[in-house]
Amino acid sequence: MSTTQVTPAEHHQALRGALVAHVEAHAPRRRAARRWALAGGALALGLGGATAAAAGLGVLPGADRVTARADPVHVTAQGSRVIELGAAPADATHVEADIRCLTAGRFTFADGAGGACAAGEEIGYSLPVEGSSTRIDADSLRWEGTFTYARHDVTPLGVNADGDTFGIEAPGRPVPDLVAVVATNGAEGYAYARDLAPAYEPTSPADALAWQKEHGDDVRRIPVYLSDGRTEVGEFVIAAG
Repeated sequence: MSTTQVTPAEHHQALRGALVAHVEAHAPRRRAARRWALAGGALALGLGGATAAAAGLGVLPGADRVTARADPVHVTAQGSRVIELGAAPADATHVEADIRCLTAGRFTFADGAGGACAAGEEIGYSLPVEGSSTRIDADSLRWEGTFTYARHDVTPLGVNADGDTFGIEAPGRPVPDLVAVVATNGAEGYAYARDLAPAYEPTSPADALAWQKEHGDDVRRIPVYLSDGRTEVGEFVIAAG
């Protein structure tokens, strides 16, 4: 997949939105971030450690609890395919799509999310229920997939003794004070949302390039705590550029 060109603030938001937020709801691992073309190069944030989503943790506060509501439908195909799922159960809210690419190629889910896929790569994604079928658009890609009707139920954020909320950050939902992450040492914990905020938000592409030139080697080491927000268990690293 081509390098996505974004400002530090946009890329930061895309990473937190796509990886931190959807701990339990599957998000395609290579879903494209919003683009802001910068003549002369791309800006990116490198993360040391992993988000809770990347580590495959269980259901965390604020995440979706996913419950299968029907038997899975298995498909092996080459190129585009409409997948007939049958009538959706009354309480189903999503279709869980788990794709394994048998060859390298490109694909797109029914809602437009997608990208490049390497041979052997596995990608999970959740689609809202729309009718009794879904679709995968692909070039010559050979792939196999499992599609399952499921119900998503949002779990509440936790609240610690200091009154700080903790859990995952998801679009359209309250931002917790402590966001679920995994530290560089593998410890599961939370980083304060204020510490994860961009160190600088460029006002234009030219400003973004100037910032990258001056701060491209900067590294931010953010403390990771237990849900109490006090007991430190490791660090979360954000490298700019």
